[in-house]
Amino acid sequence: MTTVMTDCYLSHNLGDDLFLTTLISRYPHVQFMVSADRSYVFLRGMFPNVNLLIQPNHCSNLISKSFWYFIKKYRHNKATRLSDVLVTIGGSLYWEQSGNKSVKARIDEARRLHGDRRKAREAKHHIVIGANFGPWHSDNFLNYYRDYFAYNCDDVCFRDRYSANLFSDVPTVHMAPDVLFGVQLPQVPKCHKAFFSVIDPHHPKYCMSSTQADAYDWMMVALMQRYAARGYELVLCSFCQAEGDERTMERLSNIMHEQGISVRLLRYRNDIREVLEELTSSEVVVGSRFHATILGLSAGAAVLPVMYSAKTAHVLEDIGFDMGHTIDLKTDGWKDKPAEMLPEAICFDVTAQQAGAAGQFAALDHLVRGR
Repeated sequence: MTTVMTDCYLSHNLGDDLFLTTLISRYPHVQFMVSADRSYVFLRGMFPNVNLLIQPNHCSNLISKSFWYFIKKYRHNKATRLSDVLVTIGGSLYWEQSGNKSVKARIDEARRLHGDRRKAREAKHHIVIGANFGPWHSDNFLNYYRDYFAYNCDDVCFRDRYSANLFSDVPTVHMAPDVLFGVQLPQVPKCHKAFFSVIDPHHPKYCMSSTQADAYDWMMVALMQRYAARGYELVLCSFCQAEGDERTMERLSNIMHEQGISVRLLRYRNDIREVLEELTSSEVVVGSRFHATILGLSAGAAVLPVMYSAKTAHVLEDIGFDMGHTIDLKTDGWKDKPAEMLPEAICFDVTAQQAGAAGQFAALDHLVRGR
């Protein structure tokens, strides 16, 4: 049996969890090694072909943290050496912090870059699936990963042309539509319902000022008022508790409650199917989360992408989506606009992307079949 060591981001984020479960379910006769804490034990019940390398959830002091860091690194390296292939799967895996970096930021970045190369060197084969590149701000960063992809990876499949074109001189680099375009969605009837995926604009990863964060909240309120006035049931969904989605959900829910508008709350807590059923049965999806947009398009909903990062724009431009029906949080054009001035959600055919998403797995398919 082929053994795969997985390298992925696990923090109970719906999109990243779906990356992993899509990978595992595609290869039922492959043994997957997954390094995670005990909160991911539920994977054992879902997949008999998963071997969890359990890490501690919390470490109380510096000595304990250091001890478990080296234990985790040792176990990961050993599992990688024993596996037939290392699969790195995820979205925004290769990014560089902007501006003047603090000493800590420089150390963290150096550790991350060194860690990527170390893991790849331990592997017999190394395949990267589903990623995008950036944001990046220096030629040193770009050139580091040009060498990395050329000499430490058997295959790198990006999800957007922008990323792939940055490394057009590297033969192992190519692109295919996002992995989650290929997810098998539940067969459920559509309801007169609007599904809102939120982010926490106060979270450091979004680099938004308090004024911008407040403006985001009120824009989402305006959109919910729009669809409530049209008779839609409203569902607010958190994709990632750890990144603060639920705080935003509670804030917006309280505002709507004060206005006498009913909103149903949905918290992702490892039940992937629950969220997919709610999203797939919705006629409208307002997607602040990248994968809310991808899944909404796949479900045939009218989608309004709310973009916090260029990665969403790159993918939507690749497929020919009308960018006039998006909201770019990195610009000022959306701020303080009444609902009637904000873009409308639209439907867009992604049949080609749904078929093409299998291309993300082409290299791994070939390797598994050849064993």
